[in-house]
Amino acid sequence: MNLFEPPIELLEKNIELAETTPSELTNTMGASAYTGDYGRAMTLIDNTDYKVVELQDLCERIYKKPRFKRTYVSDSEYGNPYLAPTNIGSLKPWYRQINNTEKGYISKKKHNIEEYNAKPGTILITRSGSVNLGSVFLVTQFISDYFLSDDLIRIVPKEDIYEGYLYAYLDSWVGQAIILYNEFGIGIDHIDPGQIEDMPVILLPEEQRESIHNEIIEAYEGRNEFLEMNKSTVEATAEVIELLGNNQDEELEDFNF
Repeated sequence: MNLFEPPIELLEKNIELAETTPSELTNTMGASAYTGDYGRAMTLIDNTDYKVVELQDLCERIYKKPRFKRTYVSDSEYGNPYLAPTNIGSLKPWYRQINNTEKGYISKKKHNIEEYNAKPGTILITRSGSVNLGSVFLVTQFISDYFLSDDLIRIVPKEDIYEGYLYAYLDSWVGQAIILYNEFGIGIDHIDPGQIEDMPVILLPEEQRESIHNEIIEAYEGRNEFLEMNKSTVEATAEVIELLGNNQDEELEDFNF
């Protein structure tokens, strides 16, 4: 189908907006979607000599968690550390917890972390927001210990899939143009898992996919090490300052970073 000359049956199709779900919006009405990066991406995909498959063919699941009313608590004794989408990509995602800021912990009594965390290797895509919509993240061991927001699409690649390559593809301009093609919403934009499960994914030769995968995994392992070291050092510094403030110099002799 030519993007600029859709078939007459599509133009004459009647849509009951009140009864149409986001996953059924296969053709956006926004004019900007048919120009720029999306058009270039689809032309590239149509003309590639490499194999093209749907995203869902590479995944065990593509899903979102149901929205819930958050119950926040003040510390780790009663809550699990919480991460909003804006914090996941931060160099200090632990900021809310370590500085005792509001909304740092989700109540253990009200919410089960096993229902909202994600295993390492899972790919996350921000599904709501006016700024970081479509942002892509790869879950590491550090992030897997957190209670994750429901404002994330969760993608679980199959065991034989290079998740590092899939992450890199989704985060590239090609992947982003397709992911954001059918964004919807008034005020705050959204995307739905059903809108991306059939998006085309170009499969480069396996050697290249494996190389890209290895580089992404190496980068995220370095990030994971940084996050752990950064958090532990900041926590240790606070303990030292507290000991000095309480004139407990003798305890500092055995203190090591």
